[in-house]
Amino acid sequence: MVATLTDILIITLLAGSIGYGWYVSRKVQILMAALKDMEPLVQQFSMAVDKSEESVNQLKLNLNEPPQPAPAVEEDEEDEPVFSTRRYPAQKIPGVQVVRNKQDLVRRFFETSRTETRA
Repeated sequence: MVATLTDILIITLLAGSIGYGWYVSRKVQILMAALKDMEPLVQQFSMAVDKSEESVNQLKLNLNEPPQPAPAVEEDEEDEPVFSTRRYPAQKIPGVQVVRNKQDLVRRFFETSRTETRA
C-alpha cells in the first residue's frame, strides 16, 4: 500500500514537472520570437551607441589638442617679441561644456532637457 502511494506521488510529481517544463518551453519560444523581431532595432541601437562613443572620444581629443599656430602673414616683416600671459589662447567651442564626471553629465542633461521643453 505504501509503495503504491509512493509510486503515485512520484508519477504525479513527474507529470507536474513535465507540464511545467512544457509551459516554460512555450514561454521561451514566444520570448525568442519577440527577440528575433527586435534584432534589427537592437543592431541599430548598438551602431548608434558606437557612433556616439566615437563622437565623444573625438570631442575629448579636440578639447585636449592645443590650437595650431597661425601662419606668418608676410615673410618680409621682422618678428617682434610679443608678451603673452598664456601659452595658448583660450579656445572655446560654442555649445561645448567640459564635464568632469557622470553625475555632472546627467545633471546637465536633465537641466538642458527641462529648459528645451519650456521654450
